[in-house]
Amino acid sequence: MAVIDAAFYPLIVTNRPTDSLYRQPPAGTDMGGVRLCPIVDVRPGDWVLGEFERPLNPNRLDTLMQSVACFPALPAALNGYIALDGQSDVWHDEETVLIIPREYIPGDTYADRSGGYRPGDRVERTFIYDPMHDDARDKVGKPRPVIQRGTVTSVEGDAFTVAWSGRWVNGRSEEAAMRLADPVAIARERAVYGFAVGDTVTTEGSHATGVVLELWFHHWAGVPMARIYWPGSPWSNYCSYDFAPTSRYSHKVPENTYDVTSREDYLVPTA
Repeated sequence: MAVIDAAFYPLIVTNRPTDSLYRQPPAGTDMGGVRLCPIVDVRPGDWVLGEFERPLNPNRLDTLMQSVACFPALPAALNGYIALDGQSDVWHDEETVLIIPREYIPGDTYADRSGGYRPGDRVERTFIYDPMHDDARDKVGKPRPVIQRGTVTSVEGDAFTVAWSGRWVNGRSEEAAMRLADPVAIARERAVYGFAVGDTVTTEGSHATGVVLELWFHHWAGVPMARIYWPGSPWSNYCSYDFAPTSRYSHKVPENTYDVTSREDYLVPTA
């Protein structure tokens, strides 16, 4: 067989997609840290690259590839599933996941705070919402995970305080599933819906301040929708919730005299 000389040409990448569908790990990430692990071992802040719909088997060589987009994990367990992103319970709890552990993510990009949070950090956790009444989004007896965001207000010794934006009436919080808020996710929500979860809003002619609890698209109209928490007054525990198109609201950064946060104290996390 004749030998044919190969010709090599340099390939220079001049542009690449930057939207969420093509998201890559932060620049400077040590890709040598990529590893397989059972889905139940994924921690908040680990970056998920892909998954495999079978348990990890050391006696079998399985292959996983990086999916088109990766994302930082916020895992929460519910009814035999794991919501890796904190709100989509679509992964079975026996699957295998390809991850980059959070220790290999550069601290100056999307940092791990296992050594302690700092005042002003924007954080998010998973809340398992268990509806007490049927409404526009939920049915009684069908709990589901949702994202709740807040701000670290103080760090003293081995404890820190978080002011959570808004309030879900019934359910349980998953403090084990807490991490720094994902700035890319927040920017994407504002680009798509006009608001992000945790933003404060108001309506025309009103002095009240509400908090965006969740965002979605109407199932047949296709318009962006929001669930808004409206707190009660200082002399009343009454609060209310709206389900309305986001076009009804406008941003309101300053808070009025009503308390739109629920403050909770935590121990500083350990690695």
